[in-house]
Amino acid sequence: MSDTLLDVRDLGKRFGGLQAVDGVSFQVRAGHIKSIIGPNGAGKTTIFNMVAGAFPPSSGSIMFQGRNIASMPSHEITRLGIARTFQNVKLFRGMSAIQNVMVGRHCRTRTGFLGAALRLPHAISEERRIRAAALEHLEFVGLADIASTDAHSLAFGQQKTLEIARALATEPKLLLLDEPAAGLNTRETEEIAQLICRIRDTGVTVLLVEHDMSLVMNISDEVMVLDFGSKLAEGLPLEVQNDPEVIRVYLGAEYVAE
Repeated sequence: MSDTLLDVRDLGKRFGGLQAVDGVSFQVRAGHIKSIIGPNGAGKTTIFNMVAGAFPPSSGSIMFQGRNIASMPSHEITRLGIARTFQNVKLFRGMSAIQNVMVGRHCRTRTGFLGAALRLPHAISEERRIRAAALEHLEFVGLADIASTDAHSLAFGQQKTLEIARALATEPKLLLLDEPAAGLNTRETEEIAQLICRIRDTGVTVLLVEHDMSLVMNISDEVMVLDFGSKLAEGLPLEVQNDPEVIRVYLGAEYVAE
């Protein structure tokens, strides 16, 4: 399809004797929110790790905008336009919220070590632009008022939102969100859902791993279900909710849609 941003074919990952991902294929269309769901250990985060370049696949291809990125290091993949967040928040200690977001701009900067160390005029000018852009991202996610606050003193929900702001600072075309609602209360989950939709509305495509089925079914354009490293089902949220195998293996009868 001409609007396919990410095209994953026969993706596999083996760790010793464990086949964590086994021949999974899927596409992500530009401007859409696609969710990957399934039981713990199904291979969801392993797929994220391969797409983001954390480790190479054992088999298969990962095509991003027509280019195979399966063997690329993570920093090159980030430059191409893929950013991610993590299940467990990974912020930089001893740094403020805005400094954490500024780190996300590193892949778009031009100043080298020497220019930064000597505080040359072009380095100072670029740093100002980076700070201004970081503040815009904080405003977008609703955290501008805590820009100078130490990141690790923020509430858990704010930390997760801050991590999204840092990922957005890389200027991604595809944003991988790994369980953004995990550990959040109902209000915070609703706010995250609204934020994800606003991100999509800016033109950023979203690939989401999440266990909160209400969030997934309400905001996703398409849902893929994994079980034991293999694709169990894929389709529109309503189709997946009513798939007998998905209900049996993962959702349970309470998630059947009318």
